[in-house]
Amino acid sequence: MSSLRMPVRLFASWLRPHLPSYLIYFVTARCNARCSMCFYWREMEKFSPEKEMSPDETTKIAKHLPPLLQLTLSGGEPFLREDLFELVKPLIEKGRPEFLSIPTNGILTDKIIRISEKICSAFPGLNINLELSIDGIGEIHDQIRGKKGAYENVLDTWRELKAVQKKFKHLRLATLTVLSAYNQDNILALLKFIKYELEPDRMEVMLARGETREKSAKEVNLEKFKQASQWLARESPEQNGFINKLREKLAEEKRNLIIETVEKNQMLIPCVAGKKLLVIEPDGTVLPCEMLSILYPNMPAEPGITDIALGSLREANYELRKILKSEKAQKILNLIQKNQCYCTYECAILANFIFQPGKIFRILS
Repeated sequence: MSSLRMPVRLFASWLRPHLPSYLIYFVTARCNARCSMCFYWREMEKFSPEKEMSPDETTKIAKHLPPLLQLTLSGGEPFLREDLFELVKPLIEKGRPEFLSIPTNGILTDKIIRISEKICSAFPGLNINLELSIDGIGEIHDQIRGKKGAYENVLDTWRELKAVQKKFKHLRLATLTVLSAYNQDNILALLKFIKYELEPDRMEVMLARGETREKSAKEVNLEKFKQASQWLARESPEQNGFINKLREKLAEEKRNLIIETVEKNQMLIPCVAGKKLLVIEPDGTVLPCEMLSILYPNMPAEPGITDIALGSLREANYELRKILKSEKAQKILNLIQKNQCYCTYECAILANFIFQPGKIFRILS
């Protein structure tokens, strides 16, 4: 990826403040794990796979996509989609994102390798990030993930992806760890294991959030998160190149803001969710973010608003812009600003930094 292309695309995105540049697509609500700290479990339990969008539908969406900076495929477990490559291909071709990220629990080793190789081969100019979840060593990981053998699965997947990475230099491998009540006492030992035994390109620790499957998952001592954040600031893998160094600096600032948000219980910087960042559900429902309905199920009523969905792509002829221009979407965005909602949602915080020039210039300085 050209070191100049990303800053140029970022500058162009600043000139389009009301068009999304960061798209998170939940490709499925199905999952092969039962994580204790999952915030999406209610959606997974009630969702019917028959409602998932098809590659034909993502092709229609792609025709109307603005240029993207970041495309993230989420879930559920994204690699449960047999057609994941076909699903994402038109979005990459038309949206031309600089970054593609796919978080995964790493259980489906063979499928993950096969589909990842296909994506890497088809898009050699795309910065591809595979993010494997590791929440503990051995049985701790299996217990948190609610899946016996999950730990050995993710290690097998990691080793095989390391081999794939030798063929595709634009593939970066990261680990994601959710700090919860169940691993907070072992977090530093886990981070050291990841750094020295797995040798990832990036490491990240997130704070359990939302309405978790097990309520006790969120009983985290904030000091433990601070310790993990400080360790990452000192010990994160060395980054090469301006873009990778910037991403690491943004991650550090993001963790610092999460800590401050928890301590102050308030919105600390304006939120671009619903404008620069959008979430697409498996059935094509468009949300400003994945946390709003969970954190604020009883937001103040407005005439004509019964939920926080901006609209449905299926009902809007697959045109994102048509949804964003709707009266309902504008009312919901006004509600977000009016209510000053706050959260520790990492993607939204990152977007708030990236798509507000003053914030990113401060970080660069």
